[in-house]
Amino acid sequence: MAEQRMPQASTGPLKRSADLLLNDDKEPARKRVSPVHGDRRPAFLQDVLNATGDVLLSPQAPVMASYVAGKVYQRLEKRGVLREESPAGLETIAHLERALANLKTSVRRFAPVVRQLEELTRHLSWQGGRSGPFASINFEKSHAHAVIVGPGGMEERSDVRLGLILMAPYSRFPDHVQFHSRAFLLLSDGEVCIDDGNWERAAAGSVFFNEAGRKFAMRCTAEPLLAIWCHIEDASL
Repeated sequence: MAEQRMPQASTGPLKRSADLLLNDDKEPARKRVSPVHGDRRPAFLQDVLNATGDVLLSPQAPVMASYVAGKVYQRLEKRGVLREESPAGLETIAHLERALANLKTSVRRFAPVVRQLEELTRHLSWQGGRSGPFASINFEKSHAHAVIVGPGGMEERSDVRLGLILMAPYSRFPDHVQFHSRAFLLLSDGEVCIDDGNWERAAAGSVFFNEAGRKFAMRCTAEPLLAIWCHIEDASL
């Protein structure tokens, strides 16, 4: 996917409640998450972080996506608080196995760590997504997201957030304004729309950037969509 032109900075306050990838709207994460310390990461978690970083920080990634990811991975050099979670019994999780099977054959850099990613997903707390403008029918049951590193994640911390998005086939993520500047890595084929622009097709392995305050939406067709995203929790970025 081609790198987007850097937009002008947004004006006026941004409402955290508008960001559909955040579930902690009423209480900022940095006020309630344990401090960073040196717990040892499980190998499967570290392998997934390494593989994700290799793609997000590659020369082929858009400059601003790599900038955000670089800030995230700089902080990930220090480890957060590890915890065990039981996956939620959401209908959407049934599509995860299919998405991972597709990933194994479509993104060469991730093929060696698909098994580790599958193990990681068993330790995450999956949450249903909220619906919004132009969402597909029954969106709440066809979408789930989970935090890998960050508030509520397997590695809990307050300075960064790295998560997963899972969407069932023929789902459309609702239009919404994102509170943070984010880097995204698609682990499945899909389409992305930013700031009411044209829908852009993006193959598995594509990286893109969305600036804070810009409208965002995604959709997929016959196959489920799986994506990784990350941002810095500081609202100033």
